[in-house]
Amino acid sequence: MENRRKVLTLSEQVRVMQRLAFAILGVAVVVAGAIGWLGLSYRAMPVSNLGAAYIIGARVALTADHVHAIAIDQTPTFEFRRKEQDSSNKYVWQRGKIERPVACLYHETDAGRRSRYCPEQDRISLSGDQLYFSVEPGDALRIGVSDKPLENRKVTNGALYEAEGEIGIGKSVDGAAWFKITLDAEWLNVLDPPVPADAATDSDWHSCKPATRQSLRDPIVLGILPPVTARPCQIESEKSGRSLFLVHFQSGPLQWTNWTNRLGCRALLYRLMPSPSPGDLAGCIGGPWGGFDRTDLAVSFFEFTPSGEFAVIR
Repeated sequence: MENRRKVLTLSEQVRVMQRLAFAILGVAVVVAGAIGWLGLSYRAMPVSNLGAAYIIGARVALTADHVHAIAIDQTPTFEFRRKEQDSSNKYVWQRGKIERPVACLYHETDAGRRSRYCPEQDRISLSGDQLYFSVEPGDALRIGVSDKPLENRKVTNGALYEAEGEIGIGKSVDGAAWFKITLDAEWLNVLDPPVPADAATDSDWHSCKPATRQSLRDPIVLGILPPVTARPCQIESEKSGRSLFLVHFQSGPLQWTNWTNRLGCRALLYRLMPSPSPGDLAGCIGGPWGGFDRTDLAVSFFEFTPSGEFAVIR
């Protein structure tokens, strides 16, 4: 009887292992199928003959409350609010930047390819600036930002707070439409959206809509991913008279590669851009907003075609 029980127990273990193996295989097949579907969708994406150039600074920040928590070795929650909603002082400094040179606006005359001086990858650089601080009597903070150690002070990095820079889209420096942008983490709070400091002068209040959580559906396989927090903005060019429909969003799994990031941006544009017309310019800037010691921005741009598609600007 005891031997029979041992045989039954072993048999049950084998069946469990078989079920687990089939489950793992099933997940692998689903993942491989999803990646293949995304790959085919990306390969079918049309390519615009426009180019893009930009320099965008990634700024990090900490509030006084964050610094006090770090001073006693606690890990704060990095959420940012406007002064009207959070009276804690905010310390902001530039930690890095992402650049695409103006050579990327041009094509080679012989084959229509991008200029040989346009790199395949954007240039990403980090400064050595960090926040040095000490807590004085009465909990007053002594703050300094430096790329060199400051005597008798603790040091910390910040959380991604803001992107500021300039974007050019076109076929030459003179003929491109240039757009100045400033995006910050405060505006991506869905549950507690920011209150404008002055509704008459706050540019974000007029040019952008409130953030919402968007489920991606194009291609449909993206529906398995969690919703993306995003807000659409209409950015006007100061000289050309053209506008850029720009989606400011919280980055996620699709931002690990350039091509999946472009698919994710296109899906957001299909969800958020109202009635695009041929020749309209659009794009996305995402980031791990509120992420500690993170400066990685995800950037992509498109031109809407007469056939009703978004052509990627490479």
